[in-house]
Amino acid sequence: MGALKDRLTRSLNWRLSQAHRHLKDITGSMRYAVQRRAGALAVTEGAAQPAERLAVYTLFPQQGIQTSHIHALRALYDCGYATVAVSNLPLTEKDRARLAPLVWKLIERPNFGYDFGAYREGLRALASHTASAQRLVLMNDSVWFPLPGGADWPLQAEGLDVDFAGAVSNYGVPMPEALALDGFQWRYDPGLPQFHYCSFALSFGPKALQDPAFARFWRRIRLTDNKFHTVLRGEVALSRALIGAGLSHAETLRIRTLDAGLETLSGAELHHFVAELAIPEDHRLEALRQRVLAEPEGPGQRARLLSAALGIVALTGPAYAMPAYAHEVLGHPFLKKSPLRLSRPSAEATLRLTQRLPGTVGATIHAEALELARARFGAGIGN
Repeated sequence: MGALKDRLTRSLNWRLSQAHRHLKDITGSMRYAVQRRAGALAVTEGAAQPAERLAVYTLFPQQGIQTSHIHALRALYDCGYATVAVSNLPLTEKDRARLAPLVWKLIERPNFGYDFGAYREGLRALASHTASAQRLVLMNDSVWFPLPGGADWPLQAEGLDVDFAGAVSNYGVPMPEALALDGFQWRYDPGLPQFHYCSFALSFGPKALQDPAFARFWRRIRLTDNKFHTVLRGEVALSRALIGAGLSHAETLRIRTLDAGLETLSGAELHHFVAELAIPEDHRLEALRQRVLAEPEGPGQRARLLSAALGIVALTGPAYAMPAYAHEVLGHPFLKKSPLRLSRPSAEATLRLTQRLPGTVGATIHAEALELARARFGAGIGN
């Protein structure tokens, strides 16, 4: 009876939590709709003109507009994209003046629905232009972009010649059993049911933009202030809707053959790859990484390093796990910011990369990365 009572209690608690979240989503959507009708959106006209290539760039500028925001908008502008920038926080007049020369429109909105709420608002502003657009890019400031040498990513995505593209995918490899990484095999399969493209950088061609699945997704999405469910309802659901509609798709980060690339590394290089991995939130994976790195050289060590490397990337996600290899070897022009706040080892791995970035753009990114890391872990990090 006790076990049955426990199961019933857990079931009831789960149902209550689901109902509570659903109610919060409804009230949040209603509140946002009221705010919107009451004029809560502030729209500033920018200097850029409409074009056949369109972009929505969303910002959450907690420290105000950063130089890296200007770099990102400049890259879109130089690639021929007319950008609607959408800020989930209010801006100062000085910040508006910095953004205006590089955008078509600048929208400031109440923060509801994370990046997908902002994307939807930007798409509303583009509604009369989307059907005739040759390309649409959605991008947000959860990443630094462009890393040095990668400013033409929008054109790289077009060059894939697919209906829609992402910078990087997730869940394209069957997940290993819980931390059983010995002998783990990298089997990239975009047909897996949870396969999707990360929402920080997406590119859509005319066939995708005109497909009913695209409009239907944005019409039906249930926005939420729950980050996990934003990923499920936004990032995952958008990819699944377009893949389900039969549209062609691909990513610019070449992870399909990651295993073959790592196989070519020497033992020392493979050891360095594992040491440079960023593991933001999984203490068990961090402990496993440290055990593998501490093993003495000998029979089987290389195989265990390779299995650990591939398994950690699969479980953590390529966008997070391998910042140095992704940029320096594969040419990936994006760098996630959140590892600088989530764990000290992942922050240190990120800072080691940003410190190596060349030029003024690299110096800007490193300075911003240091500020984020030190706000979380204190002034000693990065010295």
